[in-house]
Amino acid sequence: MPVAPRLTRQVDTMALPGARLTATENEASSGADLAQAEGRKDQAIAGFGATVEQIGLHLNKQQMAAAAEEKDRADQVAVLNASNQLAMWENQRLYSPQTGALAQRGQAAFDLPEKVGDEYQTLVSSVEAGLGNDRQKEAFQRVKLQRGAQLDLTLRQHVYGEMQKYEAGELQAFVDNSVNAGIANASNPQRVGLELGNAEDAIRMHAKNLGMSPDQVQQQIEGVATKMHVGVIDNLLAQDKTKAAQVYFAETKDEIKGDALARVQKAVEEGGLRKQAQTKSDEIISAGGTITEQLEKAKGIDDAKLRDEVEQRLEHNQTVKDRAERETEQKTLKGVYDVLDRTHDVTRIPTSVWANMEPGQRSAARSYAEHLAKGVGVETDFPTYYGLMQQAARDPESFATTNLLNYRHKIGDTELKQLTEMQGSIIKGDRAQADKQGLGDFRTHEQLVNDSLNLYGIDPKEEGKSSPEGKAIAQLRGMLDARVSALANMTGKKPTNDDIQKTLDQILSTTVDSPGSWWNIWPGGKAGPWGTDSKRLIDLTIEDVPAADKDQITAALKKKSRPISDATILSVYIDRKARGIK
Repeated sequence: MPVAPRLTRQVDTMALPGARLTATENEASSGADLAQAEGRKDQAIAGFGATVEQIGLHLNKQQMAAAAEEKDRADQVAVLNASNQLAMWENQRLYSPQTGALAQRGQAAFDLPEKVGDEYQTLVSSVEAGLGNDRQKEAFQRVKLQRGAQLDLTLRQHVYGEMQKYEAGELQAFVDNSVNAGIANASNPQRVGLELGNAEDAIRMHAKNLGMSPDQVQQQIEGVATKMHVGVIDNLLAQDKTKAAQVYFAETKDEIKGDALARVQKAVEEGGLRKQAQTKSDEIISAGGTITEQLEKAKGIDDAKLRDEVEQRLEHNQTVKDRAERETEQKTLKGVYDVLDRTHDVTRIPTSVWANMEPGQRSAARSYAEHLAKGVGVETDFPTYYGLMQQAARDPESFATTNLLNYRHKIGDTELKQLTEMQGSIIKGDRAQADKQGLGDFRTHEQLVNDSLNLYGIDPKEEGKSSPEGKAIAQLRGMLDARVSALANMTGKKPTNDDIQKTLDQILSTTVDSPGSWWNIWPGGKAGPWGTDSKRLIDLTIEDVPAADKDQITAALKKKSRPISDATILSVYIDRKARGIK
């Protein structure tokens, strides 16, 4: 830091050159300079004091201003906090999705302005009590009044909208109730007119509140009248009061607007047609005769529409009659086989039932009883079984009406159960369930079998027939099903189409040497009675089974209590040959 040089006062004793001395006094010699200096000093001191005073006053003003600013800021923060409390309450009270005031609908919203307003006043009183001074309270007054006004406006707008919706809904409900009451009392014209008038009066009364224009009011009234009239006519037609419907339509058709007029007019016309058709068809049916004879009578009706309607009714009546007869027949046959299952004796069947059974049904019952008497179950005749499966696959409607009990003597318990369940699913329209019950696999097998038969020179169309090829195809299907089932049990998996095709090829390509028979046709059409024939498994007949094998198979069938017939013997023989058993 620089240091200022100090000056040392020096007093010289030498006399001033040319000094002049005088004895006269002046201001300096009399002390005037001192007095002035003192005065100036006092003035300086006084000025300094004033300056200090001024500085003090300035500092005090700054402090006061700062204090005031801090107070203002504190007031502002307090009011801001109070305002935030109101805002948080409003957000929750008005806008909560479940409990907020604006979530309330219908009548629940009508008292919201008063109810929420009271809650708001309670809140602002509590918030105001927490403010520290009058300035804060004064500023808060403006906040609460402004927010309160907006709150009330929001609530009243919400209530107005809900009131509009509620009134419109109530009006619509009143009109609908009036229309429904009029339609329900279609046979009482006075009640219909009363309900229609009530509906129209209600629309006019509430139209202004709902802001409806005169044109809108007219449209509403016309729409209600149209709905009422159409409903009354439909109800009368449904009650077969065709004449009353025609009269009502004639009186009100000018009040039915839009497309409804054409529709209800057509309904009235069809109602009249239906009534005539019902009367005419009842006459024909009551006269008796076959359905063919009844339809022939219907041809004499000149009106084409009426004739069509009558014919449809006659055919429907026959369908219902056929179904009733099938159900009766099924019930009767079920009773027959229940008796046979208990007694094994056809003579125990009630005489009245036996007398009404068809010859084929009686024969089937005897055959079934014989099986039971011998202690053996019915062996499935596969040509019959696969014929029914084909019917189910190709003509399910016909299969659905087939009485399966007519085949009870030819179908074993397992196959009969499958066919019965399948038939039930088809009747219900559940084709998917029928497929699960075996029809789906049958379709798949059928296509593969037909393709393979064609390759091996066998006509698939012979299936189900009593020809040699028809029987061969039935044998093929039986062998295929047995092999596929065995493969599934062995692998635990559903055989693929390739697996099935390999099985088919193996069955069709396997041959057996048998003594010469009628099947061995030589060129020229003569049979070779000597030597041996090489036959496919499916071509074998009972004549191809050696006597020794017949005796052995017969003994085995007796031991297992299985039926003994040419079919069962041949089936076992073919199965043995297919598996390479000697």
